[in-house]
Amino acid sequence: MSKCFGCGIELQNDEKGSLGYTKNLENNLCERCFRLKNYGEYSSVSLDNSDYQRIIERIPSSSLVLYVSDLFNLNLTSIPKFSNILLVLTKRDLLPKSVKDEKIIQNIKERYSNFLDVICISSQKNYHMDRLYEMLHRYGNHTNIYLIGNTNSGKSTLINKLISNYGNSAQKPNITVSMYPSTTLDTVEIKLGNLTLIDTPGLIENGNYTNILSSGELKQVTPKKEIKPRTCQIVGRGSIVIGNYARIDYETEGANSMVIYTSNMIDIRFASIKSEVLKDFPFHFFDLASKKDIVIPGLGFIKFVSSIKVKIYTLDKVIPFERDNLI
Repeated sequence: MSKCFGCGIELQNDEKGSLGYTKNLENNLCERCFRLKNYGEYSSVSLDNSDYQRIIERIPSSSLVLYVSDLFNLNLTSIPKFSNILLVLTKRDLLPKSVKDEKIIQNIKERYSNFLDVICISSQKNYHMDRLYEMLHRYGNHTNIYLIGNTNSGKSTLINKLISNYGNSAQKPNITVSMYPSTTLDTVEIKLGNLTLIDTPGLIENGNYTNILSSGELKQVTPKKEIKPRTCQIVGRGSIVIGNYARIDYETEGANSMVIYTSNMIDIRFASIKSEVLKDFPFHFFDLASKKDIVIPGLGFIKFVSSIKVKIYTLDKVIPFERDNLI
């Protein structure tokens, strides 16, 4: 049977309301993708990481794998093991222009040695797409090229931009793109000259705001343009509240500061350490060394320069983690 070009699911016209349904099997989109692309109507789907794992296990070891991760939620601790991985860092346009690609790439290469290469791109702004396309030919060796990564990492947007830039005149960028999790449901294969790109469903990252927020909340927390870093300084113990989504309590005496990278649409405000705001949320305690970030997946990250002890309150099931300073 033919597959939906939007999400990769097999098309069927027997069970309306079930995955892959279309009135006409000659269509190239299922009804779910059609309504999402044309009307913004999202239907949630229950995929889990066992589905993702089965697809990953089918990837031949000799293939070139593009591990796609957005810079906003960068986490490189659980990448599947392949021998030929090209790390593609998407959504470069969201970070300030003052941040240099070379510094980001150098920091990553110093910590991780298992990548063929690393590149920062923006599919929305067409940034470094020619350089990436050259890398695909340099490392691809005419084999299938698989794109893997977490949900909402920008894989489908990336493929659509490659089709738009380098496909033939008859090809149209139709892979379904949205901010919602589990938009891609199975592999989607695209021919691009002598390259074969295969998009895969996103890994559902446990502990990510993307997977638990409503559509209205997702629109607020998902950045649409360059983030304006906000520096907050507290003398003595105190708290910072990030919208209705997170609270940061300083547990160290003396003057401390942090830089918060989150959507410009989210308000950030000070609160007393004794305030009860968001204290009904579960908290995570961090005893940070100097030059560390705390990432709140799906919400953003906080840069700390000095060593500090902090409590991070987040919604249930959201799991913040620390890493070395990205910037």
